[in-house]
Amino acid sequence: MLAAVAAACAALAGPANAEAGQDVEANRPAAGEASSPYATFLANYVEWVRTIEIEGQARGIALTPKQIELATRIGIEHPEKVRLVYVDEIPFPSEDPQMRKIGEELGFVGPGITNNAQAFGYTIWVRNGFDLTWPLLAHELVHVQQIERNASFGAFVEKYMKQLMAHGHENMPLEVEAYEANRIHASQP
Repeated sequence: MLAAVAAACAALAGPANAEAGQDVEANRPAAGEASSPYATFLANYVEWVRTIEIEGQARGIALTPKQIELATRIGIEHPEKVRLVYVDEIPFPSEDPQMRKIGEELGFVGPGITNNAQAFGYTIWVRNGFDLTWPLLAHELVHVQQIERNASFGAFVEKYMKQLMAHGHENMPLEVEAYEANRIHASQP
């Protein structure tokens, strides 16, 4: 089950409550500061995710009443905004060579890597054929709630990346919180 959760989980998530442009500003270096390729990657990723969130809201499927109840129990303030978007492949800005290169370096995309589900703000993108079980849905809803409670996506993704680098995927506090949801919501009510 843990392997399925790790495969379903987002390495980066998108903005749930951010206003247009605020996240990009949060990731840009101050005037005169040198920009690393990773800082540039994050700023560009945040901007790209804004478009993915808009697209997902337009084409996604609203949660069922039972799923909304779960989202509410998890602590999502606006569960009515959550949408499930089923796709052949979870989107990533691979058409940008620099974004693809850093995404591969970070292990988010590339040969042999399959992303099964990822929260992009209030949208959860799910790979066609992936069984988004009740506990896996709870896991992804925790990520939606984590994004929602942060001041901006920029703040969330910065925290996520710091935790990932310090603790690894399975032991980072944001993921441990989401894994706990798998245990708590192991069966559908």
